[in-house]
Amino acid sequence: MTDTTDARIRRALANSTKGEAGRMTLPAWVRDLDLDAVDDVLGWRDPKAPDRGVLLVPGDDGPVAIAVRAGERAARATAMCALCRSTHAPGRVELLVARRPGPAGRNGDTVGTYVCGDLRCAQHVRVEKATAALRPTPGTSVEERREGLRERARQFVDAVLG
Repeated sequence: MTDTTDARIRRALANSTKGEAGRMTLPAWVRDLDLDAVDDVLGWRDPKAPDRGVLLVPGDDGPVAIAVRAGERAARATAMCALCRSTHAPGRVELLVARRPGPAGRNGDTVGTYVCGDLRCAQHVRVEKATAALRPTPGTSVEERREGLRERARQFVDAVLG
């Protein structure tokens, strides 16, 4: 399953060349995913290049992966992730940019948004009680937060690919 999962994730990278996708290091836990069953937005950093990462977003025709790159520094104040809408302690939300595919991306066109620095939005929306470091959207259920995360992540993918 490892080779198949690796190959499928690399093919799903919609804004990367084959060479870039091939050079990306996938964490071990990603290789064990059943991509047909993924219904959460998953994210990870490249273990060998921590400024790079991947957002894997479920879609109607299977998951779509977007390669992202982190800015040079994280927010110095309390900030909210634009995807999971969790509020984080200073330094835990970063501007992540995704290069557009094709000629636009080769010309430097990118789309950016502020996202959890650890790319663990799917875990953050499952938090039941707020902590000093992480506060989920008040007054919403875990399922409402999961659905909101999927919708906002799809909008980000559409903005990158559009």
